[in-house]
Amino acid sequence: MFEPKRLHPITIILTIGKNIKEIIVPIFIYFFILFFKEPSDSYWVRYSPVLFVAVALIIMSITNTLKWARYTYRIEDNELRIEHGLFVKKKRYIPFERIQSLDFSENILHRPFGLVKVKVETAGGGQDESEAEMTAIKKTDAMEIRRIIAEAKDNEKIPTEEVSEKNAVFSNETILYKISRKQLLFFASTSGRAGVIISAIIAFGAQFQDLLPFDKVFKEVENIARAGLWIVIFIVIAMLIVSWLISVTWAYLKYNDFTLNLVNNEMVITRGLLEKRTTTIPIRRIQAVKISESLFRQPFGYASVSVEYAGSSIPDESQIEGLIMPVVKKKDVSRFLKEALPDYTFDLDFIGVPKRAKYRFFFIKTLFAAILTCILSIWLWPYSLLGILLIVGAWLLGILQYRSAGWNITEDQLTLRSRWIQQETFFVKKNRMQSLDLFANWFQERANLRSVATAVMSGGSGGAGVRHINKKDAQTIFEWYRPSEKMNVIREKE
Repeated sequence: MFEPKRLHPITIILTIGKNIKEIIVPIFIYFFILFFKEPSDSYWVRYSPVLFVAVALIIMSITNTLKWARYTYRIEDNELRIEHGLFVKKKRYIPFERIQSLDFSENILHRPFGLVKVKVETAGGGQDESEAEMTAIKKTDAMEIRRIIAEAKDNEKIPTEEVSEKNAVFSNETILYKISRKQLLFFASTSGRAGVIISAIIAFGAQFQDLLPFDKVFKEVENIARAGLWIVIFIVIAMLIVSWLISVTWAYLKYNDFTLNLVNNEMVITRGLLEKRTTTIPIRRIQAVKISESLFRQPFGYASVSVEYAGSSIPDESQIEGLIMPVVKKKDVSRFLKEALPDYTFDLDFIGVPKRAKYRFFFIKTLFAAILTCILSIWLWPYSLLGILLIVGAWLLGILQYRSAGWNITEDQLTLRSRWIQQETFFVKKNRMQSLDLFANWFQERANLRSVATAVMSGGSGGAGVRHINKKDAQTIFEWYRPSEKMNVIREKE
């Protein structure tokens, strides 16, 4: 580890594949345009696509080989030192005390060679990319780097004679949670990503709006619509089913064998079938815990659990990067997390919002849905009568939001529960809160109501709030959080 090492040569192939992925769209457009051109006897026109791809592959192969040859890493003086650069030699020295975690991932090309991809996460890392990335190194070397960094941090925190005792205490790996096949299938089936997939397909197709015959497609759709309403309904349902099947497959592959372990006072998450990923979350960096219950899972008593933690810069979905339990019985959350997070209290009774605030949760939504239905009635009568379902849905959503809204205070923990579509319960310790905001609009002021919002430092959304709680309850939360000396830490917006 103290001598400079290179990445595995397969890095060249992986990097070329990444480059091809980045330019695949312009290459596709290039071939698409030439395909519809008039046949030509010109040697250049006939063979230019092949020559273009060949030259691009040669250039990528040469540059990536040179980059691989000039990339080295080593450990020296309690630092991870990386040197790289094609024409200009760049040096990056990362002190151990700044490193928050090493996240591993291995795809189908890594596994036959016993390799992993390593991302170095630091406290001051950016939100879009990790501090450093090693595309392919031996798994044994990656584990050795992790061990050296962990031991170095332990040596700084405690006397040398106590290191062996501390390691003995935290050397055992404890499995906190492991997803079952039944839970995985249920999670994949209720992931709700069909809409995201449809949006991605539409966005991808929009890139070719100047080339693809969208006018003809729209005319065909118009002809189909004239043929009958049931045909349109059938096509829409078929598209939704296909999108749902794609989302189920995606979730099943991504979260296969999801396991949450407690190792050396860190949460270590492993998941994935085709690409196996390992993510490390230091418990000391956890700022808050969030339990989410979707409309599909809540009736069955299931929820997902995630954490907000500082130092995250993995470019993943905000709710996925801190996901520690994809699907779990809500009543079992406390049992699973009591060893890793013993200071948190998850089984609580909530103080709800007053009854006078009930209509505020559904009035605006229902009114907007009614206006929209009336407008659509001008063009789509009598089919617009289906808009009544939209009005009923808006009213029901408001009722659910009213029932979900609540809060609780323990000795040093604030818990807020609210709902937009899914119900979310936010658990945060007092010393982790960055701010607490109390605010009221003119209508809330007349009804003696307040809205409460809190924020924590993290790489995700980092906060929660509850609307329309009693003014006295808001004052109770204010007094609980207010520091005894520094009053300017919190602000109240009236």
